[in-house]
Formats: sequence, structure tokens, C-alpha cells
Amino acid sequence: MGLATYRKSVSETKRAAILKAAREIFLRDGYSRAAMAEIAREADVSTATLYKHFDSKETLFAAVVQDAYRETDTSMFVDIAGKSARTVLKNIAALYADQQFDGQMNDLLRVVIAEVPSAPDLAREVYRNSVLKRYGHLQTTVEALVARGDLRPHDASASVRHLAGMVKEFVVWPGLFALGFARPGDMDAKIDACIDAYLKIYGTRPLESAPSQEDKIGT
Repeated sequence: MGLATYRKSVSETKRAAILKAAREIFLRDGYSRAAMAEIAREADVSTATLYKHFDSKETLFAAVVQDAYRETDTSMFVDIAGKSARTVLKNIAALYADQQFDGQMNDLLRVVIAEVPSAPDLAREVYRNSVLKRYGHLQTTVEALVARGDLRPHDASASVRHLAGMVKEFVVWPGLFALGFARPGDMDAKIDACIDAYLKIYGTRPLESAPSQEDKIGT
């Protein structure tokens, strides 16, 4: 390993440690009360190193949220070849639910919302570079399904919000307003119902039935 490669590896390791420590402290203390010096100590880096990677607490928090989104974005929007529209959309919705619950996105979003009055620029940054970016990824997938003939031509920018809105009723909103809200036991069935409603409006083929529990057991 050359010196430049080694230095890059060390830098990336330190950045990852900073993001991990920052996420834990932001979730524990909130944005306003989180201290950069404490984040540096928890990450086992100097304050100077912390500021070398992130020039402000606002920049660091935005990076924490974007990092949480990226954890599943790479697997959420995949090649649609060989997969039905139902399978593609259900996989996306299921991974989204995983991220909101297991990836602590509901908790992070609660922190963002709490800081809207005091840090409106931070909230706008998170919305633009995280929420809207994800809508863009989903729109690209929907447009590919339209081009393939699985969905009828329509305003994909609007339809991705229709689908996301349905899923969020079960995944996001209860989690934002109820501390400790857990994944519903019938999450799969709720997602199936959302996909059914979406395909009934935008699909080009007779509605494909979701597999029953007996079918799942038999496979």
C-alpha cells in the first residue's frame, strides 16, 4: 500500500468514526445540545481532525443524515431486469421500512423537525439532499417501469409521492409522534396493500395478487 493510499484509508476510517459518534450523540442529546468536542472524543479524534472533515455542526449533522440514507440507497434502487413491477416496488418499500426503523431514520428526522425554528437552513438542506434525492431515485425507477410497459405513462414525479405517502402512513408518521414505536407485525401486508393501490392506478396489467401466507410457506 502506497503512502497516499494509506493516508486516504486512515482519513476514511476517521470520517466513518466521526459519523458514527455524531449519530449516537445527536440522537441522544438532540442537535442544539450536541457538542463538537464531545463528538471528537467519542470518535477518538482531535477536534482539529473533526473540523478538517466537517467545518461546522450543521455540516456534520447533514452528513449524518445523508450517510443514513446512503446505507440503503445503494440496494434500494436496483436493476429491474427480470423482476415484476410489484416485486421492484415492494422491495423498495420494504427496504425503506428497514431504514426508517432499523436505520434510525425516524429518530433522526425527529431531531431535524425539532430544530426547524432555530436551524431552518439545516432542515432545508436535509430535505433537499436526502428526502428529495430519494424521490428522484424512485422516479428514475418508475420511469424505467413505464418505459418497459409495466406502468402506464403518467407524471412519475407525482406518483412516487403518492406511493411514498401511503407507505409513510404506516412507517414514518407513527414513528415521529410516538417514542419507541416499533415495526408493525403486519408490515408486509400493509406494504402489499399500498403496492396494490398504486398498481391499480398506474399499472398496465391486471392486478397481480400478493402471495398468501400459505403460498409463502409452501415456497
